[in-house]
Amino acid sequence: MASIYLIRHGQAGFNKLDYDQLSDLGHQQGELIGHSLNGRAVEANLVVHGAMRRHRETMQGAQKGWHAYGPVVEHAGFNEFDSDDVIAAAHPEFSIKGLSKTGIGQKITLGAYLAKQKEPKKAFQVLFASAIERWSSGQHDEDYIESWNQFTARCRQGLFDAIEQAKGKDIVVFTSGGPITAIAQYCLGLDNEHAFKLNWSLVNGGITQLLYNQQGKVSLASCNEQEHLIRAGKKSLTYR
Repeated sequence: MASIYLIRHGQAGFNKLDYDQLSDLGHQQGELIGHSLNGRAVEANLVVHGAMRRHRETMQGAQKGWHAYGPVVEHAGFNEFDSDDVIAAAHPEFSIKGLSKTGIGQKITLGAYLAKQKEPKKAFQVLFASAIERWSSGQHDEDYIESWNQFTARCRQGLFDAIEQAKGKDIVVFTSGGPITAIAQYCLGLDNEHAFKLNWSLVNGGITQLLYNQQGKVSLASCNEQEHLIRAGKKSLTYR
């Protein structure tokens, strides 16, 4: 059997104008990932990254200390879901990107609301958790650009496409927590509620290993490995 290593991107720019970029710590986490892959003697026949900047930057950080890989390809199937859309559908009281969906009426922006909170990250987590629960319930699919079922199907297809291209050899995928959750759910047969309990525990730069064979069987070998981060110190262990 061959391995697929699913790598969650490094810490993104929560307080930057463009969230889809790594923080300084996120870049460091990318390099730690590379050292871990090198230490495991991973020789990837194929490297895949999602189409998001934070996926690509994490891969580039890893490549500074890890060079045993073949072709590198981009696959949007490993992109994260649109969190702005998921939050906006559940919390219409906020303008997510500065304007309401209709452009009519006054709404406080989500950013402005969070800026007034004593602990912005915790306040965001509360809003985000309720939004995810609504989205993954499947009861409001028409409200979303991409429903939960569409999202998980997209992630699974990305996985199958990578397997087909790698021809029975090891694969390394740089992606986000959502796709890792969707793929782990597929491997373990989890319901939506328990899948997202797993999601909340995923660390930036964590490594999840799958095993697969050419008959299409995929199984979960390990999830959310983080020893390479812990060794670098407590500050290297982040979740958002």
